[in-house]
Amino acid sequence: MISFSCTNENYRNDLMELIRAFEQRTDESFSLDVTFEVCGEVFRVAVRSDKFENFLKVRRFNYSPSDAMEAKRLQKRYLKIAIYDAMVFLTGVGLPYGCLTGIRPTKLYAELGESAHDVFLKDFSVRPEKLALIERIAAAQKGIRNPDPEKVADLFVFIPFCPTRCAYCSFVSMPVDRQRKLLRPYTDDVVAEIRYLKRTAKKLGYSVRAVYVGGGTPTALPLEMLDEVLKECKCRGAKEFTVEAGRPDTITQDALALFKERGVTRVSVNPQTFNDDTLKRIGRRHTAADVERAYAIAKEGFDVNMDLIAMLPGESAEDFFRSVDRAAELSPANVTVHTLYLKKGSELRVAGYRSTENAEAERMVDYACAKLSASGYEPYYMYRQKYTSGNLENVGYTKPGKACLYNMDIMEEDTTVLAAGAAAISKRVTPSIDLIERNANYKEPLEYVKHFDAVMQKQRAFWTPGSPLTK
Repeated sequence: MISFSCTNENYRNDLMELIRAFEQRTDESFSLDVTFEVCGEVFRVAVRSDKFENFLKVRRFNYSPSDAMEAKRLQKRYLKIAIYDAMVFLTGVGLPYGCLTGIRPTKLYAELGESAHDVFLKDFSVRPEKLALIERIAAAQKGIRNPDPEKVADLFVFIPFCPTRCAYCSFVSMPVDRQRKLLRPYTDDVVAEIRYLKRTAKKLGYSVRAVYVGGGTPTALPLEMLDEVLKECKCRGAKEFTVEAGRPDTITQDALALFKERGVTRVSVNPQTFNDDTLKRIGRRHTAADVERAYAIAKEGFDVNMDLIAMLPGESAEDFFRSVDRAAELSPANVTVHTLYLKKGSELRVAGYRSTENAEAERMVDYACAKLSASGYEPYYMYRQKYTSGNLENVGYTKPGKACLYNMDIMEEDTTVLAAGAAAISKRVTPSIDLIERNANYKEPLEYVKHFDAVMQKQRAFWTPGSPLTK
């Protein structure tokens, strides 16, 4: 048990994320009291613990912030560094990504420029092998990042329905059989929102380079409704058009024919695992053989993305290795390796499941990286999440020339996103002044439909230059 207090409530939640990463890595009980002061250009952090009598950890940093925002950013950084050093001293355990708690380590790496390598290694205590992975991703992204962030955008559409709800899922998605009455009004509203966003893109001078229809499982919609959505999503000049077909039990010849007719170029076929027993445990109504059947027909006309998840309940490292091996043999365009994370809304977390085998998690993701690299894949995007097994990462791997642009754009946050549907978040990116503005829709599909007039009112305000919502 670790108790934690901080004299500055503005930083408490961020710092707690770092403390939480150590909770399952120690069997000791101790408390931390954190105080800090800023005096001119000197920053000092003191961490006291009742585990060691009179223990005091002090870090001093010299810095010259040019404005208040930079000062706050640096203060938070130095607090994390000092607390991480103290936690390593107290527990004898280091973390793969050191004191980094953010979602986008590759974005931070790019922002730091030439100093990034030394800062990540020496200040943030990122392990050398994880730093090497970040640097491989940064190299892979050269030449495929958004060439004109001020004028090139992406279109995202969220379809929040699935055949069943997976035990690990915390997304806003619903079993489609229980939502039949909502499908028609939801489809009508999301189509109207897409139409508005496309008109707005044209008016503001944006071209769309990537379209992504995600979920949920969009192919859980009746085909006639899905057709209405896809027809509206088509954007002239887009370099890719992705649909998350996800569940292989929803992938049919008719669905793929529709995709081809509407200009879709990329399809997700997500096994998560090739172990049938695990698929049953996590609530998926398909088998590994269904995945292979769906992949066989999808690969004929589309680039295919596949997802795997390390640390699913009941799986050993060897089980996961077999899934990685099979994915590599099938050779889709992309394989994304997720590390299981359990947010509060997931069935597994509610049931009390906890993943504490950190070394096992590291074995799994390390094996996936080595195997996929040896099979001709290159890592090209990364993100991290709270409550992730082993405090690890999610990484997308691509065959040469097959990177999913939308996945990279959304993770690096360098591209404006016009987003439609429940839980969708539009982003307007202005790199010249280092500004990202956001507009979030209602999360729940029913609320989205009930308050659609308000949704559109917010969208119009957000995309109108000079609107109070954007100031």
